[in-house]
Amino acid sequence: MTGDIGTRFDAVARPVLRDEEANRPPRRRNAVDHEVMTRRRTLVAVLVVLVLVTVATVWALATGLGAPGRPAGDDGARPAPSAVGTAPPTAGTVPSAGPTGPRSPSAPEARIAVAGDTGTGDQEIRETVDAMVAREDRQGPYDALVLLGDIVYDDGDASQVDERVTDPFAPVLDTGAELVPVLGNHDVASGEQNQILADLGRSRGWYVQEVGRVRIVVLDSNRVDDAGQTRWLEKTLAADVPPGTWTVVALHHPPFSAGEHGSDMAVREEWVPLFEKFGVPLVLAGHDHDYQRSRPIDGVTYVVSGGAAKLRPTGREDFTEVSTSTRHFLDLAVYGDRLVGRAVDQSGRVLDEFTIPGP
Repeated sequence: MTGDIGTRFDAVARPVLRDEEANRPPRRRNAVDHEVMTRRRTLVAVLVVLVLVTVATVWALATGLGAPGRPAGDDGARPAPSAVGTAPPTAGTVPSAGPTGPRSPSAPEARIAVAGDTGTGDQEIRETVDAMVAREDRQGPYDALVLLGDIVYDDGDASQVDERVTDPFAPVLDTGAELVPVLGNHDVASGEQNQILADLGRSRGWYVQEVGRVRIVVLDSNRVDDAGQTRWLEKTLAADVPPGTWTVVALHHPPFSAGEHGSDMAVREEWVPLFEKFGVPLVLAGHDHDYQRSRPIDGVTYVVSGGAAKLRPTGREDFTEVSTSTRHFLDLAVYGDRLVGRAVDQSGRVLDEFTIPGP
């Protein structure tokens, strides 16, 4: 009897146990396997995203679009490519090696600072030099510094060259500007003008200084009656020069001036016909302590820039375009197709701006 009961219990219980096993949750090992597979799939997805981002970033940098998040140009457009590897610039934007190396394509080929009647050595001339330096900081260093005479007041004492010239203008000269001195009437008063020139690296009062594609023809207007100088001038102006060369004349006594001294008629009679004959576009002078610009006279523009330190009243004549009694210097920017002149006062304000096309 006992055996029958055990047999019945076993027969009934086994199906129940099978049902319980069928309804049990999966074993722990299967759960672990599922979790591992899920993590692997997530990791693969993350790696795929990282690879896609990396490829996109490399492609963007290679095509010049910039890295993700990097701002575009000011107008939201793609930034312009650099000059490296681009086509050669056109005339007027040719990079030129200046005192500190090549300039950008949009910069002038050469920059020349011009000042006249500078030889006081006082605070006024130093403030004019400060204005030059401030403009250099914004625009770049000057390639040349032209001083239009009366560089050693009052009577051309050669022992004062450092005090009146090299020391005040050291901030400009030390950046690589070539000094181009012109003799004025005060510089020859003592008879020591040859020593002044020698101290400044010149052997005589008339010479040519090349600054890039500009040739600055320097004259000694104290000796306008020197036939040898006039023959030299004519030969120099008539000489063949490379295409695109600018010729700028620098002297002390102005042939056209509405200032206190007025026009120097000897210079006008002796040299102006040569300026006109050979197509000189620009003549720079000092002597009158002001700033003046003429209208073009037979193709020549005459600028008086003698107000770097001392000032005197000025007026107007029928040839006058601009006339002002203001301390200043002249900033001359040289491009392949134009000269741009700006008279700048001691505060940095532009008093006058003009453009001469050519050459």
